[in-house]
Amino acid sequence: MTVIDQRPESSPQASGGDVRGTERMWVQMFRVFLSNKIAVLSALYCIGVVLFCYVGPLFYHSNQTDASSSILYTNLPPQKGFPLGTDYLGFDILGRLMFAGQSSLELGFLAALISLVVGVGYGVLSGYRGGWLDALLMRIVDVMLSIPGLFLLLAVISIWGRSKTLLILVLGLTGWFGDARLLRGEAIALRDREFAQAVRAMGGGSGRIIWRHILPNTVSTMMTVATFALANSILALTSLGFLQLGIPLPETDWGTMIQFGSQNFQIGCWWQIYPVCILFLLLVISFNYIGDAMRDMFEVRLRER
Repeated sequence: MTVIDQRPESSPQASGGDVRGTERMWVQMFRVFLSNKIAVLSALYCIGVVLFCYVGPLFYHSNQTDASSSILYTNLPPQKGFPLGTDYLGFDILGRLMFAGQSSLELGFLAALISLVVGVGYGVLSGYRGGWLDALLMRIVDVMLSIPGLFLLLAVISIWGRSKTLLILVLGLTGWFGDARLLRGEAIALRDREFAQAVRAMGGGSGRIIWRHILPNTVSTMMTVATFALANSILALTSLGFLQLGIPLPETDWGTMIQFGSQNFQIGCWWQIYPVCILFLLLVISFNYIGDAMRDMFEVRLRER
């Protein structure tokens, strides 16, 4: 007697339909982002800044490490050979923007990554578990949020000194408190939804619910938080640099450039302030616009039906 296997097989057409559906979803998300013209311009500006900082030095060569060789060119205004002039040490401002930008972007990105990972993990754990653990973890966050962030950074750096590694850790480990509260709210809203109850009914554990359902459904919030965290990290690093607590010499950052330039601004050396301030402020604003647009990308109601 022949037994016929009647188990359903995966249909190539169905598989192709899933792929096309996924592609269509990403196309719709991309269209939502493109509909925000300010966000598109902001994204182009951010890409331009990254290329300026990392590709620019390959075409525009300048000394940024040996001040003794540039001492004869101090405080020169923009002119041939120095498009943006020189600072009080004789360093070329245009090359200095690229050199400082590399440190600011790298430290800002790494600090934002640490902030995002800690904030997401802390917030999701607190919101999913609930009860006394949630109350305890949130009271800790409330206490930390009650301390002005800049004062907290100053206290930590004053005690342990400053280095690139320490700055990354300090900025990352003091910038996640607001992120944790946002992700906690998302976890509370998702932990008792139908898909979570179905996983529990089938014997699934908390780890599966968090990794397979809660985290994927908080991508919109995480993307928004990530862009804001990057902007906040760069802003905090620049603030520390302005207070002479940034990256130690011979390296530099945008905040240190602003601090040194402010000392000569009163004698008419405007070129030491305006270029770096414009570059830095537009970058921070651009990240905020990109964050708003990425939040809209993942908003289902804004996609085409």
